[in-house]
Amino acid sequence: MPDLHNHAQRQDYTANDLLQILREKGLLKPETSPKNFILKQHQDPDLPFYQKILAGIGAFIASICFIGFLVVTDIISFNNEIEAMVWGAVFIGAAMSIYRVMGTNHSLKQSFFLQASFALIATGKLLFLFGATEWLGGDSWGINFAAFVITAVTYPIYRLSIERFLSSCFVLISILLNILWNDHHGLSKDILYNSFFALQLGAAAFLLINPKVRPGFIPIAQALVISLCASVIFLSSHAEFGYLDDRIIIMPFVVNVLLGLALIALIAWAAGGRENLKREPVLLSITGAVLLGLLSAPGAILAICLMIFGYARHERLYTLLGTLLLPVFLCLYYYNLDITLLQKSIVLISSGLVLLAGKFYLTLKGWDQDPKRLIERQQGDAKCV
Repeated sequence: MPDLHNHAQRQDYTANDLLQILREKGLLKPETSPKNFILKQHQDPDLPFYQKILAGIGAFIASICFIGFLVVTDIISFNNEIEAMVWGAVFIGAAMSIYRVMGTNHSLKQSFFLQASFALIATGKLLFLFGATEWLGGDSWGINFAAFVITAVTYPIYRLSIERFLSSCFVLISILLNILWNDHHGLSKDILYNSFFALQLGAAAFLLINPKVRPGFIPIAQALVISLCASVIFLSSHAEFGYLDDRIIIMPFVVNVLLGLALIALIAWAAGGRENLKREPVLLSITGAVLLGLLSAPGAILAICLMIFGYARHERLYTLLGTLLLPVFLCLYYYNLDITLLQKSIVLISSGLVLLAGKFYLTLKGWDQDPKRLIERQQGDAKCV
């Protein structure tokens, strides 16, 4: 079988040679054509996550200003929900038309049309949601239903990743808020919250880990991660929000168990499968995951899951998100401990000593080294034996 290193030394290899090597190593499907593979690898990179957020804020402000202008000039009346829905559909259609004809030459003209299209579709969706909600009687579930329908209709057609992400986020966050703050005709909020969390966690795991998932579903996966973080932030804060004399109290037991199992499965996946579960580092990691589950710290578990996944898949977005959320969740956890300040101090000192002992043990074992050097060291020890 040809070797990449030998080819690199001779400098006479071609793209077809490299693709054949990838097929032989099982890294490329046999039916994949060279043209499709090369085009896929040279697609324009997706925008950074913070740029998506900033673009979404800008589009929302532009939409509010545009809607205000339409209302002040009496072009649109909010007293007629059908009219609002029709105008919303018109703006959505205009946004899709602009997106179709604007091209991909990355010029100033293309950037202007892209922003205009984004603002128009945001305006259209806001108008449609308002009209549809009023038409459905103003029920809170009507907002969720209307948002889901308009997102499902536009998602496969309007392929701007920013819009897909923000629309998916709006649907998920609106459902979460509806579960927490509104009455559900006798249904338990605890059951609804835990069921919704389990569905999101399962969907996020499938979309993020399954290699057969298409890139078009990445915005949904990112929106699921944000919604999970919002759910756990609420749960970790142990806050009780009063709304019409109703108190929101969600027990963290189910979420804690789900995230603990997810962390154990993620550790096994990152380690390379079941054959590596008996290795000492993996066993220690799983033991730590079980202890975190017993401590009832869902926020810390979720943050660690994000960091492990981001490191294993080289996704800086999830690594950074987990790194930023971990101190937040730890502060919330220690702040909400129902013990005295002296006992909290003892817990913090004990936690620090445990972490320092863990760091010392990792250094002693050599597990804090670069993975490549660690593998070379293990191979050298095996040869000596």
